[in-house]
Amino acid sequence: MQSDITAVFDLGALRHNLKLIRQAVGNDQDIIACVKANAYGHGAEAVARCLESQGVRWLSVATVADAMTLRQVGTKVRILLFPGVGERPNKLLADAGITVSIQSYQEAEYLARDVGAVTPFFLKIDSGLGRLGASLADAVQIVQRIKSRLPSLKLEGIFTHLPFFDPKDIPWVRARLHEFGTCAASIREILNSPLVIQAIASGGIVFGLEAPEANAVNPGQLLFGLEPPASAINHDGASSFGSKPVLSEVRTFMGAVREIPADTRFGFGGTFMTHRRTRLAVIPAGFSNSFLLPRNGQIANVLGRVVPIVAVSLEHAVLDITDVEGVRDGCPVILLSQDPTHGLALEKVARVQNRSPVEVLVSLTGKCNCRYVESYATPAPASS
Repeated sequence: MQSDITAVFDLGALRHNLKLIRQAVGNDQDIIACVKANAYGHGAEAVARCLESQGVRWLSVATVADAMTLRQVGTKVRILLFPGVGERPNKLLADAGITVSIQSYQEAEYLARDVGAVTPFFLKIDSGLGRLGASLADAVQIVQRIKSRLPSLKLEGIFTHLPFFDPKDIPWVRARLHEFGTCAASIREILNSPLVIQAIASGGIVFGLEAPEANAVNPGQLLFGLEPPASAINHDGASSFGSKPVLSEVRTFMGAVREIPADTRFGFGGTFMTHRRTRLAVIPAGFSNSFLLPRNGQIANVLGRVVPIVAVSLEHAVLDITDVEGVRDGCPVILLSQDPTHGLALEKVARVQNRSPVEVLVSLTGKCNCRYVESYATPAPASS
């Protein structure tokens, strides 16, 4: 798309993060890289191409549109489609080589009916999140029924999801992982064939959790440099995982520079009053076409100086540039940057907006030009 806002993504950082994850989980764990929600706002096509070049064999997504888009742009690796709500075009997905996941025997019946050929699939098991998946109590029976009644279906993998945000939740997560492992062992005995078993995602990798029976992990946010807060990671004296943010910068430009005399009301309804001669500038970034929100406290960086964003409207924002020398139409404006000298790290932007970092990231989708760089140029070695 063409936009007045540009987001810069560092694929070198993505390779770095993938390498750290591989080192953390070991060679016996396959990686199913989660690229849902447009790869958390980073651009699914470019991210998928990068991960594929590094030997990642599986990608996972949450919607039919995401899965089909990856195939249409030439992604060759296996694609796992998470379960959802409502019917799905099973034949279309199967023909595209997309592996569907189900959460009930009824969904298995639909899959067998729609495809009419030997079809691999995954079973999602709910270990306690309470969102999607067959219950631990029902999962084994569902597998038994599928094996005996639906011979065209081939169970290729099972998985669960246990997100958590606080170290105090770890004992509960470990208990649920144990229960999932018991269930997985029973299913493995029924099938007596190779089975992909995934239970750990980003948080579990950072905290070094182990999942009995599992042979795969499903990192998502961690691939893009989103870790739990440092205070949580360091609760037992451990160091940061060491990932690097893949989003390195969001920038635009300014125009319509103007001066307002002292003691003048301006803004919506005359909200603001100048206490000195004030210079304002406009940027083409509002709450409809960028990640900005109509919130107080947002800032930008202009020619190395931090300036307040005094107003955000549908398509524009107004900056107070009174204290910046040399400003002119077309000057670059940085809205987010991992350069610490700019004071605009993702976590700070999210905190001011009262959002999580991942909410800020996904808000970029469809609202900016994407530029990809390789500042961490040493790639991680490919792994089969």
